[in-house]
Amino acid sequence: MTGERYAEVAVTLPVPGRYSYRIPAHLATRVQPGARVLVKFGPRKVTGVVMRLVDTRPEGVDVKLVDVGEVLDDVPALSPELVELCTWVADYYEAPPGEVVKAALPAGSGTAAKQVLALTDAGRVAVGEAGGALPPKQRVVLARIASAPVPLAGLPAATRAIATALETAGLVVRVDQRQTRVQAKREKLAELVGTPPPLRGTKRAATVAALAAGPVTLAVLEERVPGARTAVRELLKLGHVRVFEREVSTVAAVGGVGIASSGPPVLTGEQRVAVDAMVVALASPRPAPFLLHGVTGSGKTEVYLHVIAEVLGAGKTALVLVPEISLTPQLAARFRDRFGDLVAILHSGMSDQARLGEWTRLHRGEATIAVGARSAVFAPLANLGAIVVDEEHDGSFKQDEGVKYHARDVALVRAQRAGAICILGSATPSLETYAHTEAGTYRKLVLTVRPTARPMPTVEILDLKTYLPDGEAMLTAPLRQALAETLAAGDQAILFLNRRGFATFILCTACGTSLRCPHCSVSLTYHKHNDRLSCHYCGFTNRVPDTCAKCLSVGKIERKGLGTERVADAIAVAFPNARVGRLDRDVASGSKVETVLARVGRREVDVLVGTQMVTKGHDFPGVTLVGVLCADTGLTLPDFRASERTFQLLAQVAGRAGRGDKPGRVVIQTYRPDEPAVVAAAAHDYEMFYKAELAARADLHYPPHGRLIAVRIDGPDEHAVAEMSARLAELAQAAIERAGLAVEVRGPVAAPLARLRNRSRWQIWLKSADRHALRRVARALLAAEVVAPLRVGLDVDPMSAL
Repeated sequence: MTGERYAEVAVTLPVPGRYSYRIPAHLATRVQPGARVLVKFGPRKVTGVVMRLVDTRPEGVDVKLVDVGEVLDDVPALSPELVELCTWVADYYEAPPGEVVKAALPAGSGTAAKQVLALTDAGRVAVGEAGGALPPKQRVVLARIASAPVPLAGLPAATRAIATALETAGLVVRVDQRQTRVQAKREKLAELVGTPPPLRGTKRAATVAALAAGPVTLAVLEERVPGARTAVRELLKLGHVRVFEREVSTVAAVGGVGIASSGPPVLTGEQRVAVDAMVVALASPRPAPFLLHGVTGSGKTEVYLHVIAEVLGAGKTALVLVPEISLTPQLAARFRDRFGDLVAILHSGMSDQARLGEWTRLHRGEATIAVGARSAVFAPLANLGAIVVDEEHDGSFKQDEGVKYHARDVALVRAQRAGAICILGSATPSLETYAHTEAGTYRKLVLTVRPTARPMPTVEILDLKTYLPDGEAMLTAPLRQALAETLAAGDQAILFLNRRGFATFILCTACGTSLRCPHCSVSLTYHKHNDRLSCHYCGFTNRVPDTCAKCLSVGKIERKGLGTERVADAIAVAFPNARVGRLDRDVASGSKVETVLARVGRREVDVLVGTQMVTKGHDFPGVTLVGVLCADTGLTLPDFRASERTFQLLAQVAGRAGRGDKPGRVVIQTYRPDEPAVVAAAAHDYEMFYKAELAARADLHYPPHGRLIAVRIDGPDEHAVAEMSARLAELAQAAIERAGLAVEVRGPVAAPLARLRNRSRWQIWLKSADRHALRRVARALLAAEVVAPLRVGLDVDPMSAL
């Protein structure tokens, strides 16, 4: 035994595995699991997180290990529970551990270091000498370094040579300079050291009295005792106080919502049954997950609020996940009304500094409820009592870049490990979740009625082969009449079309050539507001040409297809007295979403036209009519989940109607009136859809009958990607036959979206009922040699085939 200890560190880079570093003696007490450290990685220094401490030298390491350079946290940023969760995520999703811990840390908190040239004491003396004995060029470089440390990287060869001469002369030295992308706001505090003796001077005595109850910021201290800053300096010299810094805790604003004066509403019978069942489960060491299956508008949020009140009363914390940023302010407002500043908000629509402030409040325990989108599943909450995943079916919980984790599934694992209850709420649960309730692994609680005693809206299906839509508004005669009646009654309406833009494709009517993105295999969409063609995948934009590039025809370029922008314009023309609003990614992102929704809530919008953003759990009592302009847009996608997504969208958007005092009405326009997803959504019958879709997936062993891993191969050269895909498919088949595994290989095949951002894309699908067998094959493929610029990635439990 050498007495040395070692740290396994996950560096926050997309590299596999963990890396071992020696712990120097002077950092022995500070290097703890979950602590951020600055370590040397190749030619640079980067942030890492300590995942594990070991007493024995790692096997296979023959060279001297590099020391941990610096510990960045006084208290580890990640708790042992979160370190274990990150380890599980990295293992299950076959992801680099450093990328997982990076997702668990607040955005912008990463620290790196660069080498800079700084003056030595001798250098400072040399700068102060008038003229001096240095050559002119050295004096110039020395003066430059004196004004600010100079980075070594990027220095011209001539300047580097001069700097080397200054270094040799002992006038400059190379040092590491920290770089932190986001700095948390900091404040200075003073606190007493021991019990000071009686002091002379009223200011000193008043300052000591003000500090008697505990640390106080210097700013507050000055307000309480004018002149206290001077007194603190004097007391500091006498050793009676100490001054230190800490990060400022800031409470994120949520639409100006204050604390509600009225108490919570009386629960319905079904709500009370659900709350009581969950409260009983809080006392269980390993409670089963709950599915709260409630129709739209049935008061699921009120159940969450009551259960979390019980959780807080037991001295525990709670985590609430929502699928979209647009939902976070609304739900956060409800929670802030009930629980005040105990609620912290975490989502990517906030600035990095605001998120860091909220993360810090949670980390310190100043806030005990975290409300946020996908990445909030890693919120630094201790002693978890409950995790809520609202709208658990939503595909937004699946991360589609970087670490491809599913926040719902990570939440289930986190709750299980913490002994907390996990509540999955939805009116349209995913098939996988509902299958768990059928198998008895999840407990189902139902809310079948709305608290207002309002019935579910009536739904009418219109066959577009019979009722032809009129022009650009896409309104059939019955829907136009319904909209006119709604507006005449002073009510609001929502029109849903899951295509944004003004024209969804542009073509030359002379030769039929459509304008496509030069970087992706998709048509360009025309946006009228900026008169530009745009690719919704890579962001490419261009003007609409006057001449066809293929046949050289002039004036034959036409804008075809309808998107929300064109429909909103047409509705405004058809109903000139109506105030028409739009909600899609082109007009609303980040805080702008909240602005649009607030206008609808204040009834400043009569007709809201939008994409799937209008389906997301919004509660507008004034909306009595919902029109689905074309229910078929998602059904034609080459994806086994297409029918499920269509049912969920239709059922969710239909649920926006009739939430107030007036009954609601829904009109669904479709070319497929007999499609099971459409029929079941119109009947508000989830069971009907579940049984039909479960049977449709059985023969092909698609989830929930089996498990999937998508192997995605991409690169700039189509032929190289195809060849690598074929080789990987052969490797997969060989691994299956060698080990006798029950795994099916589908592909290789070009992805439906065959080219994206100038990279060709192919896929191999691995399918099996045995998760462990599936992982063995997938890991065999990851071990294959792949030469850049080709890339191979795994998507475990994929949500999309595109």
